[in-house]
Amino acid sequence: MTDLHRCEAVVAERKLAVIAELFVRRTTEVESDGAWTSTAHEVVEAEIGAALTMGRAAAGRLIGLGMSLRTRLHATREAMARGDLDLYRVRLIEDATANVSDDRIGEVEHQLLEQVLAPPRSGGTGLTGRRLTNAANRIIARLDPAGVRAKREKAQADRFVGVGAAEDGMCRILGSIPAVQGRAFDARLRELANTVCPRDLRTYEQRRADGLSALIDGAGFVHCECGRVDCGQDTRLATTARKPLVHLIMLDATLAGGDEPAYLDGYGIVDAAHAREIAADAEVEPVRAPSSVVPATYRPGAVLDTWMRVLAGGCEWLHCDVAAWNTDLDHHRPFDHSDPATGGPTVAGNMTAFCRNHHRLKHSGHWAVTADGGIELVAPTGHRYRPRSSGLVGVGSDHAAGSDHAAVAARRRTRAQNRAARIRAERRRRQAHLDAVRHRRATPNRSSGTGAPDEPAPF
Repeated sequence: MTDLHRCEAVVAERKLAVIAELFVRRTTEVESDGAWTSTAHEVVEAEIGAALTMGRAAAGRLIGLGMSLRTRLHATREAMARGDLDLYRVRLIEDATANVSDDRIGEVEHQLLEQVLAPPRSGGTGLTGRRLTNAANRIIARLDPAGVRAKREKAQADRFVGVGAAEDGMCRILGSIPAVQGRAFDARLRELANTVCPRDLRTYEQRRADGLSALIDGAGFVHCECGRVDCGQDTRLATTARKPLVHLIMLDATLAGGDEPAYLDGYGIVDAAHAREIAADAEVEPVRAPSSVVPATYRPGAVLDTWMRVLAGGCEWLHCDVAAWNTDLDHHRPFDHSDPATGGPTVAGNMTAFCRNHHRLKHSGHWAVTADGGIELVAPTGHRYRPRSSGLVGVGSDHAAGSDHAAVAARRRTRAQNRAARIRAERRRRQAHLDAVRHRRATPNRSSGTGAPDEPAPF
């Protein structure tokens, strides 16, 4: 299966290369005729559509991707030609880097592929989906923060919500809204879906859809459909002007004005300026590292719970993008309820964030999970995989709970601590300058007869 997948990538690269070559040739022919090059695009769209049985839009996307690989993403094309990148991931890379300037694209692509391609060790896995996009956004935000802001402002200006007809008496809702609004909307639907009593037979997705109707009607709950006279639903829930809880994780330096990107739970990387805009109306709380004292409880405390979700950034199963605060914290070594002192402790090194689906899969017995030197998933076939963290701390590196993360936490400081540190550093610089001036005035000139002052020490 994996061999065929690699072969498919190699063939896809050849197809895109031929499409790009066709476009270049047709452009030359059309230009020699004195026509605009956009006509060449239409000509090639028609040719590709006829040959590959596809519409104009699909053909146009192939032309755009083929030309990007030919003119900008040279290393990505080479990786695809080797079979290391499939068409889906190549599209993600092209979409993420579409607005990167030509003078920066080489460095962005180099750093991105270092993270996207599978590490050269047993069980190493590459990045895909939202984690790949997060890695790209993080790199671009560092190298070209002004470009990221311009791109975001353009996307925000293009926001919309559309409702279109679908089949079987249904409608489809499609839109694009700012990330924080989208996360708040998702959280509100989740809350509404859980207002029914446990005996309601609707699926979670059905209850979310009905939650949208509740929002439209101004109701504060979804009407329970259990049909029981003794239904336990509390219908006294009132509609209030409120905002569902969303989580944004950033470094203290970002909040103070730095360019380090932040991480919006359930969405991914956001640039520093955007993060500060979100935090302007938010409650800002410091993230603390958990105590070294091992608790004798099954459920993690608030500090450990927050710490684990910040580190994970989402479900830590392979290539899963479920939001961190929508996951379960699972013990690697089972907690011994009869003797907590000897059972699996409730500590960072013995816990992982898994979504409910992958939590069940882990306990089904088909997959095995080990945590020696990082999480390793063992498939029913015996193949071993090492997931990649998607959190702010773990982006671009393998997950390793414990002392390494405690060291990272020790370097995190509050805004007040940062301000005090800057003041102390400035005072030290001024004092060092004054000491140097006094030293030069008090020390005789030991230079030779040239009268030149002594050279400073090479420090």
